[in-house]
Order: sequence, then structure tokens, then C-alpha cells
Amino acid sequence: MEENTSLHWDKFSFLYCLCFMFTLSSCVSNTVNIKPDTEEYSHLVDTPVYIKKSSDKDINIFEGELDECIKTSNTRVNRSSKVGIGFGSYLALGGLYTIATASGVFAPIYVAAGTVGGVLGGSTIFVTRATKEFREYSSLENCLERQGHDVVFYDDGKAKKDKSDL
Repeated sequence: MEENTSLHWDKFSFLYCLCFMFTLSSCVSNTVNIKPDTEEYSHLVDTPVYIKKSSDKDINIFEGELDECIKTSNTRVNRSSKVGIGFGSYLALGGLYTIATASGVFAPIYVAAGTVGGVLGGSTIFVTRATKEFREYSSLENCLERQGHDVVFYDDGKAKKDKSDL
């Protein structure tokens, strides 16, 4: 009987490791610890984004593609932020309304459901706001890389903080 349990545990741990590897592989980013060469990479002001122009494109085409990617990225981020905050507000207000109007025999169930709705709504709003900058840079990175350019991220402030921690 113990062999069967051990076999079951091995299958479970294999599945766990497989999911863990997929999770780790999705966390890979283009963040670098050494500041990119300014002769090779262009830096977008007030961002951690450094872009290396594709060698087969001239500067005018590059600037046009960059402007288009920035517009597209901003549009996508604004749209997803509005959807995320709107959906979160809907859940939060629906939850609070359910709590406020709960009465009768099912009041405890309504209050519990309203609490869950309020917490989920608030969490959705918080996550949407917290990930806005990442979504903007990720969308910009994807757009520029589709055009053949190389994009890396280097945050001067974070690099200085990391060096001071050593």
C-alpha cells in the first residue's frame, strides 16, 4: 500500500515542478544590470527603456516606428486600465450594495458574498494600478521587437540602490 502512495506523490511532485518551471520561465525579462552603451542604444527619457535600432532601418523609419509603438502602447494601457478599474469598481460597489441591503434569513450569506465582492473589487483596482507601468513597457517592448529592434530595461535608480545594499 505504501508503494502506491509513493507513486502518487512522485506524480504530484513532477506536476508541481513542471508548473514551477513554466512560472519561472515566464518571469524572464530584458532587464540588465549594466548600463547599456549610449552610442549603441537610445534611451527614452524618464523611463528605464533603452532601444537599439535595427541595423537595416534608417533613423527616420526608426523614429516613425517608435512614435507609433508609443501611441499603441499608451492606448492599450489606458484601455486595459479603464476596464480593470471599471470592473473592480463594479465588483466593489456591488459587494457594498449587497452588504447594505442584506436582510432576512439569508442576510449572513449576502453579507459574506458582499464582502468577497468588495475585497475582489478593491484588489482588482489595486492590481490594475500597480501593474500599469509594467504593462506600458511590456507593450512597447513587444511592438518594437516585432519591428526588429532590440529593447532592454535598465533602471538607474534601482541599480544605485542595489549597489548601496552591497
